[in-house]
Amino acid sequence: MRSEAILSLLFILALSDGADRQKNDRYAEFKKKHILPTDFQTDNKTAWVEHLVNNDLCGRTPVQSFIKDSEENIKLICNGSGTKTRDNYIKSTNLFQVYNIESENSTSQMLEWECKVNCATAKYHVIVECQKKLPVHYHAQHIEKNKRPYPCYYIQHDLVLSQWE
Repeated sequence: MRSEAILSLLFILALSDGADRQKNDRYAEFKKKHILPTDFQTDNKTAWVEHLVNNDLCGRTPVQSFIKDSEENIKLICNGSGTKTRDNYIKSTNLFQVYNIESENSTSQMLEWECKVNCATAKYHVIVECQKKLPVHYHAQHIEKNKRPYPCYYIQHDLVLSQWE
């Protein structure tokens, strides 16, 4: 009887540890896909290409959104600094600098793999799904009235990064 109780307790602890790990895994994935390092050079197209390639994000979706702010400020959305929209979705009360990246995997005429990138940015209210006070899914964004996104950089030619460099 005593061994059954101990086994039950160990089973419950294992499940709760797995749930915490899953929560942290979902936040880590959110961070990888949507939070830029604070020192990231957003006006540098080569930096964007390298970031997407190094994180296996090039061409992941037609448009990817990245927030440029501290992790602490982004986590605040799920910790009282946001407004619930539905279920676990929270809209930020503060505006965030968001970079919308169009990226495409392609093969050059030299048959080398390339990542092509275009970028636009603006200040947005963001909507994220929260679990246990952490953002785990980027749902949408809303721009201020009468505002428009603008290019991240002013170089007109396409830069690409070859997989072989």
